[in-house]
Amino acid sequence: MQLDICRLEKTFEGRTVLSVPHLRIAGGEIVALVGPSGCGKTLLLRLLAGQLKPSGGSVMLDGRDLLRDRRARARVALLFAEDLLYERLNPRQFLAFFCSLHALPSRRIDEVLAAVGLSDQARQPISQLSPSAKRRLSFAHLQLLQPALALLDEPVERVDWDTAQLFSRLIQELAAQGSAVLLSARDLAWAGKFCTRVVELEAGRVSGDYSYAAHHAEEAGQVPENPTAPTRYVPYKITARREDRIMLYDPAEVLYATSRDGRTVLRTVSGEEATTNLTLQELEQRLSGRGFFKAHRAYLVNLQHIKAIIQFTRNSYTLQLDDPQESMIPLSKQSEKELQSLLDY
Repeated sequence: MQLDICRLEKTFEGRTVLSVPHLRIAGGEIVALVGPSGCGKTLLLRLLAGQLKPSGGSVMLDGRDLLRDRRARARVALLFAEDLLYERLNPRQFLAFFCSLHALPSRRIDEVLAAVGLSDQARQPISQLSPSAKRRLSFAHLQLLQPALALLDEPVERVDWDTAQLFSRLIQELAAQGSAVLLSARDLAWAGKFCTRVVELEAGRVSGDYSYAAHHAEEAGQVPENPTAPTRYVPYKITARREDRIMLYDPAEVLYATSRDGRTVLRTVSGEEATTNLTLQELEQRLSGRGFFKAHRAYLVNLQHIKAIIQFTRNSYTLQLDDPQESMIPLSKQSEKELQSLLDY
């Protein structure tokens, strides 16, 4: 199985909101689509599922035109971000209705209910199920369809930890059976543990495409088959200690990190301070590609929070941040040159 996307575009009111020059996903791959809200993740999934018509480009599934070939589209399943369920039915009735709608045999309903952990709630009205149980039922249609291409939009929103762990296992099973999996996620705290590739979207454009295979092999103590393949390890939560608590910070919450008295201190946009066991150099490596800049040997700054660059003398620079205190961060001469090139000012 192979999905090939070529020059796929979507325009609204004369504005291009999505443009994907080329993207290929093979059977057995699990590709995580990440990026901020509004970057085009859901739009891309809906285009691939045939929910929306593209403005241009082609999408081929095993050589068949996915945008025009009805048989090809029948091999694609989309898990919406919303649970589209008939709440007056129970899970067994809902899956029976789904099977009749798609001309699928109903003999696998009990097997699928067991796989998603709903056997004991099979006859309970859907309206009485918990949000996690409803999400499991939504996922069940993927199990029934066994698609060549599985598209999942924010699959673990509104679910508990057990459901998230179950979904990670079931997704890996889909891939092991030959399905290509493309899922959207706000970050990689969950999907990063099992996905094989990460595709980053920014303003409707692909800003990065990274293999995770080598990273997973390294974690398992194995030598990757292709050590030169592009890899990226992007932790989307930074662990730090504040008083008697272990805090988990999203990088976007961090204003800057600095070395102080032999420790690495995080300063957040809310004004909190916490210490992490990572050195500043280790933190810089972990946050590579996440918008952080080494302003000085002792400061790592979130570029999104720079308000101004102040030049006091010919060789003396300072960064002014946009927090309420308007924090001032020293900027070395060499770093100022790098920043000038990076921001094009």
